[in-house]
Amino acid sequence: MNRNERRRLAKQQKKGSVAPAAPLGAGPDSGLVDYHHRLGGELERKGDAEGAIAAFRQAVGLNPGHADAWMEMGIVFNRLDRLDDALEALRRAVLAAPESALAYYNFGCVLERSGHADKACDVYEEAARLKPDFIEAYHALAGAWKRLNDFDAAVTCYQRAIDAAKARGTEFAPAYGGLATTLRELGHTEEARETFARAIAIEPENAGLRVKAALVLPVIPQSTGAIVAARTAFADNVAALRAEGIHLADPYNEVGVTNFYLAYHEQGDRALQEAVAAMFLEACPSLGWTAPHCAAPLKAKKRLTIGICSAFMRNHTLGKQTLGVIKTLSRKRFDVVLFRLPGAEDDTSKAIDAASDRVVALPNDLSAARAIIAGETPDILFYPDIGMDSFTYFLAFARLAPVQMTSWGHPDTTGIPNLDYFLSCRGMEPEGSDAQYSERLVKLQDLTTYYYRPPPPARQYGRGDFGLPEGAHLYLFPQTLFKIHPDFDRVFGDLLRRDPVGLLVLIDDPFGGHWRGLLMKRLRRAIPDVVERIQFVPKAPLEDYFGLLTVAGAVLDVPTFSGGNSSLEAFSLGCPIVAWPGDFARGRITYACYQQMGISDLIATDAGGYVDLAIRLAGDRAFRQDMTARILNEVPKLFENAAMIRELEDFLHAAYDSRRIGEGPVSW
Repeated sequence: MNRNERRRLAKQQKKGSVAPAAPLGAGPDSGLVDYHHRLGGELERKGDAEGAIAAFRQAVGLNPGHADAWMEMGIVFNRLDRLDDALEALRRAVLAAPESALAYYNFGCVLERSGHADKACDVYEEAARLKPDFIEAYHALAGAWKRLNDFDAAVTCYQRAIDAAKARGTEFAPAYGGLATTLRELGHTEEARETFARAIAIEPENAGLRVKAALVLPVIPQSTGAIVAARTAFADNVAALRAEGIHLADPYNEVGVTNFYLAYHEQGDRALQEAVAAMFLEACPSLGWTAPHCAAPLKAKKRLTIGICSAFMRNHTLGKQTLGVIKTLSRKRFDVVLFRLPGAEDDTSKAIDAASDRVVALPNDLSAARAIIAGETPDILFYPDIGMDSFTYFLAFARLAPVQMTSWGHPDTTGIPNLDYFLSCRGMEPEGSDAQYSERLVKLQDLTTYYYRPPPPARQYGRGDFGLPEGAHLYLFPQTLFKIHPDFDRVFGDLLRRDPVGLLVLIDDPFGGHWRGLLMKRLRRAIPDVVERIQFVPKAPLEDYFGLLTVAGAVLDVPTFSGGNSSLEAFSLGCPIVAWPGDFARGRITYACYQQMGISDLIATDAGGYVDLAIRLAGDRAFRQDMTARILNEVPKLFENAAMIRELEDFLHAAYDSRRIGEGPVSW
């Protein structure tokens, strides 16, 4: 609530539309007011939330300006996940006590939970203005800025919390922990480790902090050697924590991170992922809870209930890839239940909800979410991705359905024992890749997505729209910067040396250039003679991004981590991509698209061939036009693939029946 809103509400009070504040305990019924207020607190402490709310309502009914009763009522509503009621109660608390920093702080907490991080920032700032040493307000403000992707502002606010604590003559470990986590996400690995060490020195018994520190990995590694060193330290840290026998009550809240960046190292991750999963299960055995219906004998069924759970069922790569699957699964064979996690609503999330037979809301509480999913008794539970979101990562440890599976939303094995299958396709998997997965690998014929082809941009774009020079050969790498492995720097260097008018175009990071700075530091060492012919363009809305694809001379894929959604979007426009399939599924998605289309002209097998193809594509207009025409002719094979859906349905039934009769995971 900003100052203008407070002035507006004050005017409403004068007009009588909002009850004016009355001093606490004032008036003829002050004794009765205080009685109901105290009663509400006692009932809340005893666990009678509804009784507490009723008592607080009695108090504010007698004195509408009783700020504490409004505030405590709002806190109870918040605990019950009745967020609209909580917001109204806390708004009234702020009106009744406009100088109460605590009222603003609690109001901000619920605003943030309700998806209004921008408004929460204003409210937290007011709390800190009213109480300059309000450590928790600065800490909460930092978290809100992170939700808004302003990580520099978050760093500043964590430091303000640290300074406020020092002014009180104390230390605040959560602020150091939050600062360390933020520095890690910005790619400042060593600073993150040092800050975690400071937090741990304050709270040496905090197992969650120690696990987070142990799992730190570089976002933009400065060399292949740095990757090896980081993975060695990672493995040693996990082994030490397991040997010590640490305990965690709630890994999601105490740790809340995944091993996301392991997948970008171009190494097999199974052993490390299994070690981390074992550590979490040993530290918190309840993670492996089994739902009652999974322990009972299974019945033969013609129609199975499949639950789908992801934090990204919205306008996101995963939402786009999963919408069609949800919509087109046969309703004669499946009942589709979407387990929706809290998050912003958009057109894609609405479409996904509408396509599902049921939508079941889950709270950000592992125990409660497990109970809700178990109550739906799914036969199959499908996590489209594991590893990008910490809540679904920890949720997947439990046995909540007889058959549980994940896929290449994050294309890396999980190491989690209760995930039975990893859904992939033949084109993505090299020979012998089964051994790279802790899950049973399933290789369908085609990409496991029913993807709706996006419309082309509404207008024609030119290089000037992106500040790119005329006359240069534009080599566009349209993916996130951490996908560029240090070993690939020399390939970019060779490409730019061989094409004197070549320009490598990269999309800037969303964190104020922190990742860009780290990547350029590495590239200046690796290819100093051509590094000045690298240009960054800002991350743009989808329409403009499509326009950028159309002005590129050559779109580049890399063998260490291929494009998925970005490749499907480029192909939809007829944009040719230079591909070089890697050693793991995560480096073979574009290659699998080409296989599905029956096109092989732009698939390289080594660095020299890759550079040859890129230079030809960017410099030979006739060749590029021919490739565009062929892609546009074959690209329908990538979209709305009904054959894949039918094969997926057959596999799902086979997996359930195999489990039902006790034969274990089915081969496919």
